[in-house]
Amino acid sequence: MTPVLPIAGGRLRPATMHDLDRVLGLLHDETVRRYLCDEICLPRETVRDMLTRSETLAASGLGFWVIEQRPSGFSGIVGLQPVSTHVMKSPLVKDGIEPLIALQPTYTGRGLASAALRSVMRYAGTSLALDRLVAAVDEPNERSRRLMQRTGFKEVGRLEGPAHELVLYECQLVADPAPSGNNCV
Repeated sequence: MTPVLPIAGGRLRPATMHDLDRVLGLLHDETVRRYLCDEICLPRETVRDMLTRSETLAASGLGFWVIEQRPSGFSGIVGLQPVSTHVMKSPLVKDGIEPLIALQPTYTGRGLASAALRSVMRYAGTSLALDRLVAAVDEPNERSRRLMQRTGFKEVGRLEGPAHELVLYECQLVADPAPSGNNCV
């Protein structure tokens, strides 16, 4: 079961079906869907299926968390999930677990994405005893590529994606992160 995880000024709590409308609204925002959804407005049923899958993954400690900041509440989502079928084509990240993060645009540029990602990375290395995480980021998504680098991920390759070339990253996790918050070796 996925636990509540702390972050400065808030928390990460497991996403539930009660979050459907907020997550749907987040994923329909044009700045969020540009790269995360390859410009597609995901149907309500698809987002419902994502949350259902998240609840199923919770048995293994994976899934989505809602990012809540005090006092405003819902700020976005962060998750840990098996890599997508498309990304699994690369032996560099095959069978890996990858983070996913999406923030409401009003929360970008405040360090919230880094805080949320570091929190799930710490959890993955300690509670789940994972030794690595992988990620696939659309090449033109400079903000997410900088986030990967800032949190210790290293570029390991590239793969043709559905809409853009994907930059592949890997982070070898350490169980006891450095005081700087870097969870990668």
